[in-house]
Amino acid sequence: MNYCKKLLLLLFVAVYGTASMAQNTDRLDFVVRHITRKPAVRHASLAVCVHNINKDSTVYTRNEDLAMLPGAVNKLFTTAAAYSRLGPKFTFETYLYYTGSIDRQGTLNGDIIVTGSGDPFFCSNRFTYTDSTFYRLAGSIRNLGIRRINGHIYADTSLFEDMMMHPTWQWRDIGNGYGSGACGLNYNENSVDVHFKAGRRVGDATSITSSHPGIEFVNQVVTGPRDTVCDVCFYGSPYGDSRICKGVVPLGTADTHFRASMPQPALAMARDFTHYLRNHGIAVTGDPSDHFTMPKQYKKVCVDTSFNLFTITALTMQTTSTIAAESLYKMLGCLRDGHGGYASGRKFMYDYFNELDLNPSGVQVVDGSGISRENHVTAYFVAQFLDVVARQPFFWDFVGTLGISRKMPEYSIIPQVPEGCSLKIKTGIMSGVRNCVGYFTNDDDEMYSFAILCNNFDGDDATMNALIRDILEEIIRL
Repeated sequence: MNYCKKLLLLLFVAVYGTASMAQNTDRLDFVVRHITRKPAVRHASLAVCVHNINKDSTVYTRNEDLAMLPGAVNKLFTTAAAYSRLGPKFTFETYLYYTGSIDRQGTLNGDIIVTGSGDPFFCSNRFTYTDSTFYRLAGSIRNLGIRRINGHIYADTSLFEDMMMHPTWQWRDIGNGYGSGACGLNYNENSVDVHFKAGRRVGDATSITSSHPGIEFVNQVVTGPRDTVCDVCFYGSPYGDSRICKGVVPLGTADTHFRASMPQPALAMARDFTHYLRNHGIAVTGDPSDHFTMPKQYKKVCVDTSFNLFTITALTMQTTSTIAAESLYKMLGCLRDGHGGYASGRKFMYDYFNELDLNPSGVQVVDGSGISRENHVTAYFVAQFLDVVARQPFFWDFVGTLGISRKMPEYSIIPQVPEGCSLKIKTGIMSGVRNCVGYFTNDDDEMYSFAILCNNFDGDDATMNALIRDILEEIIRL
């Protein structure tokens, strides 16, 4: 009799749990369908997929096979592949070499060569630690007894291809700091801060109070009313010497800054390092350059190491920075073919998808950060990819990097998560694109992967954030 009661109780729990899940997915489906009738989304493409990782089952889908622009969701593929191949302790290394010989008077009759391996944050002014990079490099040169360099400072970018940006990146992206791309020797995230001051009256020209001396800035930014949103966009080609600045700075603004892409970052590094050495007691006779052939004989001075992969990934996921994802993408290509580039990086990614036994149907990944509009993914593929990654040894390091900074505009999409639950997300945002993907763990320790992809919408950012939040609120009720 007791056995029958227990059996009935188990059957009741199973049926009740199934009914409860069906009820919750019904609620989710109702919300998703209701959103598709909103004016902002009526003509858009909206795809949703939710996967229960514990049960290895898909619990909800809508338009799951529709090819969609991923935006920064691409960073998930790049960083997970990097964790798999390079490991969480991986660091980029930048080497300092010299050629020739050092005489008794401390003169190096030869050259100094700075050889990069794609460190995305080499000499970045984002961090206090990297402000002292030139100090450390100069100290290593001085420790060899060198007081004069009868030669040049060369920047070696040969590990990666010369093309810093993918050819499909748009004109409105590549002049800005986030669209700077990556090369073999990156410098200050291949971008420069440009400071603006508003004019005295609405409509007046603004003035640039600080920039980089190696770049010509054509300032077309005007002064707007005090309640105007401050916005500046830069336009210019890679390896060009100028940037056109367009936008509006509100009246009364004494100092605001935006980041522009640096046309020739490796050359800028060589110039700045030459200038630094000359100002700190080490004469350099030759002009800096990034055009040279690596000699057959050279000696190592020192090596400068980057942050580890965990820190690099966290910075990539939680900021608008794209350079780290592009550097990792090209480094993975270098592992595959011996030379880092977009073609080799793409081949590596498809090898990785096949290794994970994922069918990349409907998927195209042409860069590391998702800036290109030739990228496309499906909601089903993203949810499945996150499911497979959750079973990898590096998962807890990887998932620990996900999140949105409070300073990011899309921070408002995060709903209140019940106590005992966890929500880890990555957004992909560009013009006409609003995506949110990630993991949710409920208070029963059931983990779900999910993908919410919306393309070609008509609403403003606040409206779209609210709609994505509505879907997330239903997902965390599953």
